Amino acid sequence: MEIALAKTELADVFLLKHGPEPVNIEARDSICAFRGIHFLEENCFVLGFERREWLIEKGCAFLTERGRLHEYSHVRGVPPDTVLSVRFSRPLLECMRDELPAVRFDELDSFLGVRNELRFLRWRFGRLPEQCRDFATDEWVINLVVAAYLNAPQAAARNFPDVQLAWYAERIEAARERIVKRFGDEHRLRPLARSVGMSTFQFARVFRELVGYAPHQYLLNVRYRAALHMLLEGASVTDACFQSGFSNLSQFTREFKTRFGQRPSSVKTWPRYLRTQRFTTSRVPEVRLRKSQAQPDCCSNVPAIR
Repeated sequence: MEIALAKTELADVFLLKHGPEPVNIEARDSICAFRGIHFLEENCFVLGFERREWLIEKGCAFLTERGRLHEYSHVRGVPPDTVLSVRFSRPLLECMRDELPAVRFDELDSFLGVRNELRFLRWRFGRLPEQCRDFATDEWVINLVVAAYLNAPQAAARNFPDVQLAWYAERIEAARERIVKRFGDEHRLRPLARSVGMSTFQFARVFRELVGYAPHQYLLNVRYRAALHMLLEGASVTDACFQSGFSNLSQFTREFKTRFGQRPSSVKTWPRYLRTQRFTTSRVPEVRLRKSQAQPDCCSNVPAIR
């Protein structure tokens, strides 16, 4: 049984519950019909691909690729499994074409395992705001693609127990949202950590493990994404630089070109269709910013997190 949870231009999200019918103990072949990322919610099953097998347990994530042949089987005595399935649509491949061609999909393992970064994203999905939910879902999908396909897995000492993950997730998400909404402000590591009840060292370590970036890197990503949106909406390069929290125009211009492949002054010359596609591309994991968020109180001499 499939339960639709969300449907946007980038992906469909379903909860797939296998019914009470007898489960297969012997391996069966299955040809994937779509590219997607999936989280096992309940129970377990065995996934096979090219003479390799993985036990997919609760919390595990795995990939499917269109046309790929998998084997799957269930464990005797274990109830049917439940899977959260994120199935990508074609626009996702178009809007992220700058990054995805670098990924050799035919060489990727199907098994992603239990990774804290992916578990944090799964936790975030259940807490997406109802207001602007479609856009929030698309932003979440892009974060998921970056984590699953583009980011190298972090060397975590261990996977957090569910209760501990939830405790960390609430605090890291609060800090992440603060950075997003107040990207032009000065953010210092110690006060940011204290604001969510964590030590500086613990906060920096857990933030990187769950978000995939160190706090200062994430802030820079947010600021460059904000600057890009301002430029796309007609702002001058100088205004975009200082209103997004940077204080050095020449450094901003150099780094912008490194991240987006073109100088900020050329954004206005992008064709309309390319502007639309690049709105969601680049490895910068952020939402589109409202104009009220893009006007911080202090627009110059704002350092990154220290």
